[in-house]
Amino acid sequence: MDANSRCPRCHGEFSCGAESAMEAPCACFAVRLSDAARAALRARYTCCVCVPCLKAVQAEFEVSADPVMPPAPPRMP
Repeated sequence: MDANSRCPRCHGEFSCGAESAMEAPCACFAVRLSDAARAALRARYTCCVCVPCLKAVQAEFEVSADPVMPPAPPRMP
């Protein structure tokens, strides 16, 4: 990937640090993705996405992983 590129998700410019990871870890290595989020990214994109998008995708999967419980029915007296 080019060191300076555009994120395929948000189309914003960002600098990919994976190529220079030997000098210092890329910022994306600090984002912990679930297996489902990682699979979705691989299925949709063929190159790196920016860190804010990685965090947004993970947040989407965290929200969807916690099913919303319907309110309890009222108790009958």
